[in-house]
Amino acid sequence: MKRLTLTVLCLMLLCLTACGGGDKPAAKKAMPSEVFGSMEEQVSFPGTMVRLGDEDLLNTFGFEAGDFEDYVYAVCEDGLLAETVVLIRVKDGTDTAPIKEKLEKYVEEQTMNYDAYLPEQAKVARQSVVAAKDGNVYLIMSSQVKELKRIAKDMLGAE
Repeated sequence: MKRLTLTVLCLMLLCLTACGGGDKPAAKKAMPSEVFGSMEEQVSFPGTMVRLGDEDLLNTFGFEAGDFEDYVYAVCEDGLLAETVVLIRVKDGTDTAPIKEKLEKYVEEQTMNYDAYLPEQAKVARQSVVAAKDGNVYLIMSSQVKELKRIAKDMLGAE
């Protein structure tokens, strides 16, 4: 009986040791600049994408770049194409809801603008994705939205 109890205890310890994940830190998500680099490598945009700076971010969305850990705001060099990618990592503790709301409003405005002048680009704008999770927020307005969303989701964890 003692032998059976000892065997069961050893098996339990072995299972606990094997199943315990230890104190491994969670995998760190990629920064927006790394994600956009992967997007450029893996996807053929219909035109040259240009990264815009802090002033453009402020003028377009009202966002202060200093409020973010990292961001990418890129648009197609050809202003007649609806290609826009915004990837944001907020600083710890920052609420992403207001950022997501502003990006959604931007999509609505752009869709209305394209409806009036470029119906094909309005279709692209309507398929846009805006998502937020774990301190990451993104907007993808692109003819390649499915592939770009997959990359963003995989690297940022946002859905």
